[in-house]
Amino acid sequence: MPHPARYLLFFLLFLLNHYGYSQEVSRSVFASNQGDRKWMVYQDNYRALYRVLFNEASEQLEKRSAYVSTLRTDREWIAYKEELKRKYGASLLKFRKTPLNPQITGRLEREKFIVEKIIFESHPGFYVTGCLFIPKKRQDPAPAILYCSGHSENGFRSETYQRSIINLTEKGFIVFAFDPVGQGERLQYPDETTGKSMIGGPTTEHSYAGIQTLLTGSSISDYFIWDGVRAIDFLATRKEVDMERIGITGRSGGGTQSALISAYDERILAAAPECYITTYKRLLQSIGPQDAEQNPYMAIKKGIDIPDLIHMHAPKPTLIVTTTHDFFSQQGAREVLNEAKCSYNALGAANHIRFAEDMGGHQSTKKNREAVNVFFMEFLNLPGDPTDHEVDLFSEEELRVTASGQVNSSLGSKTIFDLNREYLTAGELTADSIRERVEETVGTRFDRKVTAAVYTGKFLAGEAEVEKYFLENDRNDYALPLYVIRKQEGGGKGLVVWNHPSGKDKLLEEPLLTLLLDNGNTVVSADLPGIGELHDPQFRGDGFVQGVPFNYTFLANLVGKSIPALQAEAIDLLMQFIGSSNCHFRSTVKAVGQGTMIPSLLHYALLKGNFEKIALLDPPPKGNYFVESKFYDPLQAFHVAPGSVGWYDWQDLSSFLPIEDFTRQD
Repeated sequence: MPHPARYLLFFLLFLLNHYGYSQEVSRSVFASNQGDRKWMVYQDNYRALYRVLFNEASEQLEKRSAYVSTLRTDREWIAYKEELKRKYGASLLKFRKTPLNPQITGRLEREKFIVEKIIFESHPGFYVTGCLFIPKKRQDPAPAILYCSGHSENGFRSETYQRSIINLTEKGFIVFAFDPVGQGERLQYPDETTGKSMIGGPTTEHSYAGIQTLLTGSSISDYFIWDGVRAIDFLATRKEVDMERIGITGRSGGGTQSALISAYDERILAAAPECYITTYKRLLQSIGPQDAEQNPYMAIKKGIDIPDLIHMHAPKPTLIVTTTHDFFSQQGAREVLNEAKCSYNALGAANHIRFAEDMGGHQSTKKNREAVNVFFMEFLNLPGDPTDHEVDLFSEEELRVTASGQVNSSLGSKTIFDLNREYLTAGELTADSIRERVEETVGTRFDRKVTAAVYTGKFLAGEAEVEKYFLENDRNDYALPLYVIRKQEGGGKGLVVWNHPSGKDKLLEEPLLTLLLDNGNTVVSADLPGIGELHDPQFRGDGFVQGVPFNYTFLANLVGKSIPALQAEAIDLLMQFIGSSNCHFRSTVKAVGQGTMIPSLLHYALLKGNFEKIALLDPPPKGNYFVESKFYDPLQAFHVAPGSVGWYDWQDLSSFLPIEDFTRQD
């Protein structure tokens, strides 16, 4: 029999291993020092970037809702509408109506209707492709419906959209269906060999081009709206069309366009956006911001919510078309209806706001298509049978408008990239004006106060000793993880702030870190929102381009902020930690800016100061890179503030700061 003492020794060894006395200390700041577990309250702290943006949006939306709830009379609602339209249409003032130069490139004939293949220019040299469906038996002049396509690669040629288009045509409506930017025959990044996009599908095309537009202080939604405006201008050239009876509809992305265009263009009498309408609150709570054209420039900051697209169209007829299980929140759609009733009732048009709902997902159902038919027959004054019938569809090739299938190769069309350069507004900043412009553009709010620096242990990395902390703040929205790194025998010569683009843990692999530590410096490094332990690997969206999550950028834009702003605000927390009396750091601090972390560091340094010297490693491209490079690096663009390009870039910021290469001198 084994001696009992041997069992006791085995048990003690087990306990030592189990409780970690002999295991490697976790490098995570949030490790609870009990296996791989993290502090319970901070297990989802990595979602910090979205949480901060969502909280900002919620604050702004609540302020807007509180104001809207006070509106009662028709005069109050009219004044609200006028102010909305002023803000909503401001960014489209840069556009001018130029010759459409319409062309008919072909003609198809069916028993009940004909199809004319149309090309027109919404901007000089910027071509729009579409098909005009004209019923043979019709009123003279006849009502017309602008049909907007959702995110199909083949545009309005999709089977789903053709079904609606042909049904409406066979009931006596003239229907003009056109390709949105990045779809059908209007790819912005076509591969002439494959005929496909070099960037990705429709949402990727929209987002890639849309980011360049955002960086210059606008939104690609402007181009989507303007295409719709010019499509209505084209309808006005046709003698068959009654311009007093214009409707608009479309599903998904087409629902977005229908809502955006009808909010802007007064010539649209009846609008039926399908599978899009919700509130920003419910959208951001559920699936998050969608691709670029669904995010007008600083919309939420300007006080514009999705219901306002309906208010701007009021008191003209609107049908909100929905399904119970759409990924666009049905609860949000119902809330839009309830709010829209307030403006319609006040304006004496309670019967003009309608709601269609059917069981289903993100789809057009037979019941909803028939509801749309009934709606247009009533308000565009075209009585008939609203039944949705089976129809014979065209092949994609039959509905091809250009010879090659793309406006780029057939017509040498300009792209959003070209127009973005043409419409760019540039300015020059002085020492007296740069601070105000930068604050207005980047959207920083240095209003968080550190309430506690929570020590969670230390570990060794070579000859370095790394202390782990997380910083809690008075807004309680996230905790900032950071390392304090010094030689084991201690550092006292200086203090350097260095936030690595890949996170504080990666900093430990940098050869330059060893040099700084050998020279007696202490290095403080944090994971800024979106980086390291504040990176959310589960975040998904339809604005991802080459793995870069531009859906964050779209939300930041909506609330008037930017990724550099959020990261600069985090640097402010780090600097509060350094300046606290219990940290015993020297008062003068140097900083290293590296790669994509340079913009956030320089924004902080310009707006708050505090650095004796700043060294820059691996600097990003200059600002004009984003308007001169059609195929830009998405990762670099992610760290640029919307609205800054044309006004300033990181080099302009650095010219006002103490930039020196101290890293190899001290």
